[in-house]
This record gives sequence, C-alpha cells and structure tokens, in this order.
Amino acid sequence: MKKIILILFLFLLCISCYIIYNKTKKDNLYITSLGDNIASYKYINNSKIIYNKSFTNDDLKINDLLNMLKYNYENDITPTIHQTLKKSDILILSIGINDIYYKLNADTKEIYTYLNNMLNTYEETLKEINKYNYMEVFIFGYYNITAENNDLFNYINYKLEKLTKTYNYTYLDLNKIIHNHPEYLRKTNNYYLNEEGFKQISTLIVEKLKKYDII
Repeated sequence: MKKIILILFLFLLCISCYIIYNKTKKDNLYITSLGDNIASYKYINNSKIIYNKSFTNDDLKINDLLNMLKYNYENDITPTIHQTLKKSDILILSIGINDIYYKLNADTKEIYTYLNNMLNTYEETLKEINKYNYMEVFIFGYYNITAENNDLFNYINYKLEKLTKTYNYTYLDLNKIIHNHPEYLRKTNNYYLNEEGFKQISTLIVEKLKKYDII
C-alpha cells in the first residue's frame, strides 16, 4: 500500500511540475540591442523572437547611450528605453567603438586617460542596465582594423572583459574575429562591418543561446 501511495505521489508531482513549466515557459523571446552600428544588425532570425533595435544608431557614442538610459529616452516607434529593457530577455550591447576611432583619428595624446574615462562611463551605463533582469547580456568588445595600436585595444578589451564579469554578463571578443580580416569590413580603412562580418558575430551569439530551447 505504501508503495502504491509513493508511486501515486511521484506521478502527481511530475504532473504538477509539467503544468507549472508550461504555464511559466515563454512563447517568445524578447531581444533588445543597444548602441552603435555593430548593435544595429539583427543577429538572430527566428519566428519566436521579438527583436528590438530601435535604440541603436550608427554614430552613437557612450555618453549618448548613458544619457538615453538616465533620462528614459523614447521614440515614436517603441515604448521608452526603460520599459523596453524591463521586458527584454536578451540584451545585446555594443558601444564605444565610435569614441575610440574618433580619438585615434584625431590624436593619441593622453590616450590611456581617455580610455579610462570611457570605461568609467561604461560602468555607469552597466549600472543603469543592471536595474533589470535578463536571461543573458552580451557585451561586445572592440576590434582593431589596423596593424597599429594593438596595445591600446588589448588594454581596453582586458578592462572591459573584467568589468563585464563583475556583472555576470557575457563578453564577446570581437577582436579575435575581425582583426586581420579586412574581408569583414565594408571598406579597408573603415571599421563598419559588412554582411559577412555580422554573420561571424551572429554565429557566436547563436551558439551561446543554444541552451535556451527557443533558439
């Protein structure tokens, strides 16, 4: 009799778990991209994914994004940035590459001070982002399109990866993919990616999201 009761209990427990799982499981995955041109690409095409990249801009710099977050930026297409982040399951963040190349094209005076200030602003940005809960946050590192300035890119990528880990976010090392691969750029003297360059990043993201059944 005790054995029958135990079997019945386990059976009911399994049924309950199944019901709870189906009630709580999401039918759609909400992905939001924030930042510059690299964030503006739709990295995942899937009928179950609702993708929002309305808070991206080719020329966006890190201070611009921080202000958007601080003052709850809104546009005519979607709810405010705060409302969007609150609903987001996956966040893709790429910001700062415009700042780096703007400085490199102007001069390299006090470049490490400039990079450290940039990182401080980046941390403020992550504090704003961290107010919401996500399944995953992808932080894109920076890539060097020349044979020069490798030390600078190694420095800021090291610091950014370390910062990313403090928030338990996922850092993607784009320099490993893009550096020394001019075929991934629209023009050899410009850091904007072409379709093939975006696809290389997309492969990384899709691989990391396979653990979620919806992908």
